[in-house]
Amino acid sequence: MNCCSHCFTSSYLNNIIQTNKEKGNCDFCKTQNTYTYASKKLLEFFRNILNFYEADENSTVSIWNSIKSDFQLISDKVIKSEELLKSIVADEIDNFQELFNNNVSLQLKDLINIKSSEVHSIWDRFKDEIKFINRFHITKENHIDLNKLKMFFKDDEAFTKEISRGRTYFRCRISGRTGFSHDEMGNPPKELTSGGRANPKGISYLYLTNNLETSLYETRASLFDFVTIGEFRLKKNIKILDLRNPDYDVIPWSENEIIDVYLIYASFIKTLQKEISLPIRKRDKELDYLPTQYISEFIKSLGFDGVEYQSSLYPEGYNLAIFYPENFECINTKIYEINNINLEHSELSKE
Repeated sequence: MNCCSHCFTSSYLNNIIQTNKEKGNCDFCKTQNTYTYASKKLLEFFRNILNFYEADENSTVSIWNSIKSDFQLISDKVIKSEELLKSIVADEIDNFQELFNNNVSLQLKDLINIKSSEVHSIWDRFKDEIKFINRFHITKENHIDLNKLKMFFKDDEAFTKEISRGRTYFRCRISGRTGFSHDEMGNPPKELTSGGRANPKGISYLYLTNNLETSLYETRASLFDFVTIGEFRLKKNIKILDLRNPDYDVIPWSENEIIDVYLIYASFIKTLQKEISLPIRKRDKELDYLPTQYISEFIKSLGFDGVEYQSSLYPEGYNLAIFYPENFECINTKIYEINNINLEHSELSKE
């Protein structure tokens, strides 16, 4: 039986299916004239995942619904998830028959939650230590496992993004009516560089956005301010770490015996995403940036040219912290006046 790219939410699986270049009708979501793939050929990606489950008489959830909810792999377009999963494991159905005949539970769920909480606790202690106790030599019990992060960032294609020469991005600065020149729109000189979300004091990065609107929001100009927006063009192909997408694909790890490590660290990666995306506030101190500066320098040490992260001020856009500003050139500047600001607010409850 044949499945198709509409059957799964995994971009990794979908790429495999589409690369097959065979068109037909899907047996599971009924999509017609689409790229299809023999479902049983996907067994290698599901075997380790299925082995995480066990029959549980106290459970009310089937194996196919568990796979769908725990790993978000099967699309809602699939009419009968049970048939799709059985077709995938058809060649080894005897090994998994107990799972299909009973309701199931995820064996490692409690352990994964405990280990994930431990990783978050280490991160919280690490942040406290690097800000207030030790700056350069963190005690062992509070040290982030950089080898685990390296494994994620270097081995998981979901984190790596290639950007081709010629791509343009934007940078905004509050200016006067006459604006800034091309040369004044770049990153600040090292002697004037203050600490930011990604860069330490004295180490100058170039912060860019993917569109003009995001650059305006990130600058947080006031009403009637003048701003200069520079358009920057990439001079060479670069490789960046993409921390923009909060949901990662378990399938690339599913053939690996350390898939449990992925499950433990996945939520921590989302925490890193959130913290590096936090907007800088006036009351923030440079000490508050030390933890994310540490992570950014680690990313830089892995050979990446920058890091991409979601804009928290304009959800439709994203930011880039470029480690090597010389890879970009400002090709155009325009001056704008801020004519309107829409402020939304919410009352905080008193504790």
